[in-house]
Amino acid sequence: MLYSTLVILLLMALVIIIVEKRQSETIQEEAQKRGVTMARHLAAVSTNALLTYNYVILEQNAERVVLEEEVLYVIIHDKEDKVAAYSQHDEKQGMILTDEVSQKAARARAPLIQPILYGEKEVRVLDISIPVYIKESQEKWGTIRIGLSLEGMSSQILKTRLNLLLLGGFAIVLGILGSVFFARRITQPISKLVGTTIAAAEGDLEQAIDIHTGDEIGELGKNFNHMIEQIRLHRNELEDRLRQITSLKAYNDNILASMTNGLITADSELKVVTLNERAEQILEKTKEEVANRSLDQVLGDRHPLYGMMAETFAQDRVIFQPEIEVKRSEEPMWLTASASVLTDGEGKKIGVLAVFQDITGIKALEEKLRQADRLAAMGTVSAGLAHEIKNPLSAIKTFVALLPRKFQNPSFMEKFNITVPREIDRINQLVEDLLELTRIREHLFVALDVNHLILQVIDLYSEEMKKKQIHFENHLDGTISQIQGNAETLYRAFSNLVINAIQAMPNGGTLRISTGLISSENPDLRIAFSDTGMGMDAETTKNIFNPFFTTKDKGVGLGMALTHKIIEDHKGTIEVVSVEGKGATFVLSLPVAKK
Repeated sequence: MLYSTLVILLLMALVIIIVEKRQSETIQEEAQKRGVTMARHLAAVSTNALLTYNYVILEQNAERVVLEEEVLYVIIHDKEDKVAAYSQHDEKQGMILTDEVSQKAARARAPLIQPILYGEKEVRVLDISIPVYIKESQEKWGTIRIGLSLEGMSSQILKTRLNLLLLGGFAIVLGILGSVFFARRITQPISKLVGTTIAAAEGDLEQAIDIHTGDEIGELGKNFNHMIEQIRLHRNELEDRLRQITSLKAYNDNILASMTNGLITADSELKVVTLNERAEQILEKTKEEVANRSLDQVLGDRHPLYGMMAETFAQDRVIFQPEIEVKRSEEPMWLTASASVLTDGEGKKIGVLAVFQDITGIKALEEKLRQADRLAAMGTVSAGLAHEIKNPLSAIKTFVALLPRKFQNPSFMEKFNITVPREIDRINQLVEDLLELTRIREHLFVALDVNHLILQVIDLYSEEMKKKQIHFENHLDGTISQIQGNAETLYRAFSNLVINAIQAMPNGGTLRISTGLISSENPDLRIAFSDTGMGMDAETTKNIFNPFFTTKDKGVGLGMALTHKIIEDHKGTIEVVSVEGKGATFVLSLPVAKK
């Protein structure tokens, strides 16, 4: 009750102040407009008199205007700022007024309004001055000044203020009486509403309000009853949903527990949220160990799974790795893994998920199958080996058979010492190449600069390329990352590809070697050896990497087969594209070194 009365008083006081202020401003603006209008009119009718220095006309104009209501004085200054006319003060004609107000008015180049106190009674006056110009000239010919009394305006403002105070007082009394009446009408139903609300807040939703006032309070009571009913229904619905969610969680937990793949999820801060049983076995971690810990703490910042999940979340894209090696306490494990971003219903990133599978057994089986394929190919290789060994063995056999009879012949012995070791070396190199092609060897892989290795090979064959007029085009990307590899075997593979290109261009040409990343999404290294030689037909392209396949008069056809095996040992691929008569391109793909 007291508060409502104070609010009404404050509101009415605020309204009275605003209205009184607006009304006062309006009255003052109207007074200023009236004074400026009279001054402009007087300036218009006095321009010719100022130009001709006709002080009589000017004095008449001044005396006529001073008769207007609220006008206390009219002063007209000529071009030299002297008084040309001064209402009711003829004695000041021809004088220069030195008071501050007159000086400001005389200097003004634009309309000027100055509030002043005039006369002995210090009446509040607006001194309105208008400079007089003639058309098409910037020269000032005089100033018109009108003194407009503000006493009438102040009286009008005072009356307005008194009227507002009376009206405001009446409104306040009426408002207080009304607030008392309505307060008594409202408080009782509201007390009931408050009591029922408190009971509902404490969990008792079996509540109903019986209010029949027929107004907003009664409508509020009906709405409250409806709200309580809706809350009761929503609570029942939420309880049903909670039971469903609990059942669904148990179902999902069973799925995660029965998965043969490992699964790990992390939130937006890359803290572990979920780890299923298979993931515990693969990572050798328990749920309790990893709960609410960051991925780099759980896996280590060098772990390939951590790198995949961090990159997936940062770049908002799916990453799949067909093979990654994971170091474990017992022995290394090979996994195939994929990572994807988790989003909410609005598409906002909320975490990252990784699914991975142990393929160590599969890789071992693949290696056994590859070995079996090599052994199966040995039948074909044996036929080629027998053919290649037959000629040097025949030569050796012939020389050995003649040795007892021609032992004392210097010419024979010279040929014997040259031919027999050469053919034995030939057979030994052939056997070494075959062993290299079929054996499983653990190479020591280190970080290598592929560009440097390629340039070493080019340096080796640069003289031969000059003799055959073969031009080398260097398109090596100096910004590429290093790879993990064996320098000796890769050097041999690159040498075989360069030799093959030189042999394909007997009449000269261009050897173009380029390096670079395959794409932004596939960070593997791409190496291309392109020549402008004779090219190959479809049959040659198909069999180029088979052992003992060759189209050349010299050689046994093992170079490209060894090159293929070296690239395969580096977990890379090699492909050839060729058009007969237009050259060939060998494209290698090698994985870059993990940082």
